[in-house]
Amino acid sequence: NFLVDPTLLETIPKDAAVAPGDRVLEVGPGAGALTEQLLAAGAQVLAVEIDYGLADWVEERFGENPNFFLVRGDALDSQERFHPEVEAWWDQGSPPRIVSNLPYAISGPFLGRLPGRALKSATILLQKEVAEKAAGSSMGPLPLRLALGFECTVGRRLPPEVFWPRPQVASAFLELTPLPRPLTYQQDRTLAEILQTAFGQRRKRLLGRLKKTHPEAAEHLIQAGVAHDARPEEVPAHIWEQLARSLVMGD
Repeated sequence: NFLVDPTLLETIPKDAAVAPGDRVLEVGPGAGALTEQLLAAGAQVLAVEIDYGLADWVEERFGENPNFFLVRGDALDSQERFHPEVEAWWDQGSPPRIVSNLPYAISGPFLGRLPGRALKSATILLQKEVAEKAAGSSMGPLPLRLALGFECTVGRRLPPEVFWPRPQVASAFLELTPLPRPLTYQQDRTLAEILQTAFGQRRKRLLGRLKKTHPEAAEHLIQAGVAHDARPEEVPAHIWEQLARSLVMGD
């Protein structure tokens, strides 16, 4: 679903605080409407497009611009990482911004790759319900991990009529601003594994399950005062943060 409202497209780089020289990752540029605005704002844009026809189109439009770089393929791989070219680009300069009308089908896996990474900011257009959950309207592994790395807010809401073709759902921007002391990548990966087990069966007691699979994590939660009959959603975010830092760094 392509954004087609010209006034809205002009405002997105401003909302995302894009400045000349910023490195920007755009996943799913489509026909390049947002790409054009990002380049006009002076950004160095890495666009990732899986559709060969659309990739040819944006390369024809912007290929001669020295600030435009194109990766053809899936932005995600199967190992909880990004496409190798995206990984290499990420590490070759200052922390990037993400500004993207993200394909909704990859929302969860894409967001799950952000905690623990060096990131200047993210302004990501998602299905409104997904944006609200990611920003903390529900308790779960992904909202918890995002909350321990970023200040997460829901920004501008968009109606279906600003897209072509019109989607059946409302959309909204998820805005991420890194916290002063976020979890490291390894701390986040450790926590992600524990949370997957913890929230796998929400109605069962948390500590009983973790004692079997992650005994060190269970002991930490006990020492932190977590009740023996607690469910995972009853554990405050700061306790999960202490757990992640303790297991990896001994903080």
